[in-house]
Amino acid sequence: MPTKRGLPGPDWPWRPRYSIWAAGRSALRENGERHSVRRTETRSFNMKRMCVGISLAALMLLSACTGKPAGEAPSGVYYDITGVDPAETVLVLDGNEIPAELYCYWAAFNCSALEYQLKMYHDYFGMYEEVFQDDGTIDWNAKFPSSDMTLNQYAKDMAEDTVFFYAAIENLADQYGVTLTEEDEAAIDEEMEGMKESLGGEEEFQNYLEETGLSVDNLRRVMSATSLLDGLMELAGQEGSEIYLDPAKYGDYLGYTDYIFLSTDGLSEDEAAAKRQTAGDILAQLEQAEDKDARFAELATEYNEDTNRGETGYFYTPGTLPAAVEEAAAALEPGAVSELVESEEGLYLVLGKSLEEGLAGDPQQTDAVLQNYVVELVNTYQEEMEVERRGTLTDMEMGEFYQKYLDEMDQRALDDATEILDGAATSTEPQS
Repeated sequence: MPTKRGLPGPDWPWRPRYSIWAAGRSALRENGERHSVRRTETRSFNMKRMCVGISLAALMLLSACTGKPAGEAPSGVYYDITGVDPAETVLVLDGNEIPAELYCYWAAFNCSALEYQLKMYHDYFGMYEEVFQDDGTIDWNAKFPSSDMTLNQYAKDMAEDTVFFYAAIENLADQYGVTLTEEDEAAIDEEMEGMKESLGGEEEFQNYLEETGLSVDNLRRVMSATSLLDGLMELAGQEGSEIYLDPAKYGDYLGYTDYIFLSTDGLSEDEAAAKRQTAGDILAQLEQAEDKDARFAELATEYNEDTNRGETGYFYTPGTLPAAVEEAAAALEPGAVSELVESEEGLYLVLGKSLEEGLAGDPQQTDAVLQNYVVELVNTYQEEMEVERRGTLTDMEMGEFYQKYLDEMDQRALDDATEILDGAATSTEPQS
């Protein structure tokens, strides 16, 4: 799903790695009359760091809506697997009720994400052999290398962290009076229509909802988190608000520097020594330069082996660069150059930069400051939420649940294929 910010969530439309249900139904209907089944491509999950965009009024965000008419019997893929009504509240997080449907959705999503990543690293790099069974499937009871945590526990932690994070956004939005605007609602409507178009129409959209186990209301609830996060960010930038972030503290949430990086990874001692000599030559040129900023930019263009450098340097979230590099950047006055900084990956020459000037030249980076700040608020609040568990659904083994989910999807695909092909065969029988 297209997203504006870094919330946890999938590319839309998300489907489990092996599921062919909705795609197969469409293909079978197209070709059933000709007694042929078009080979359909399964939709594989494309992992992204989690992020979703949402909408729905604040009141609805704090209720467990499923869009099911009153009195209708519980149904859906998660009910078939667990026997728990999708509308049943299974978690209460500081008063915010989380229905079984949402809990199961994030469980399936995070199991799919973990499976995808493990298979990717296994297939491309030969890693994590110990967590795979002889038939190539994941052993969810296996432990991560050098860890006492099983994949089951890791998947549960991932799922619940996602559930808690979204609930924390909803709760903080409610606490500070952030609600969805008409523009937010319209944007979500537009995004929903885009989903329908990308899936092939209303029928395939409904198939998608059945497959992912989400009602329209809970889909909108998930999709509105981005708008609520944006609203909290706007408050953080408004002087006088309860969560206003003083610009003097922006440096706690975003760094700005420039550096020249020379990799020594995998080099012999002689090769690494040659790189150090090159770094020393660069430093000597900088020390002699009258305009260090301009000369640094020229030398960075010529020597820097980090291809992610911007035109004027690097904006970074604290904690994402090697610690020694961040320490050097923080200690330098604008225009000053560090001595040689070494890390496991290579060598750095760091240039001091003014964050205030950097933000003036690239105002959009202020959003990154406010986002990092608000996400920290959400994470802190998330750790402090009062947690009430209801029923036993949250005790389930994630791997067992996920395998049942995949089996259910495969069985539905098979049943659908059989029904459609039988109908096609009947329609072409000679009429007596």
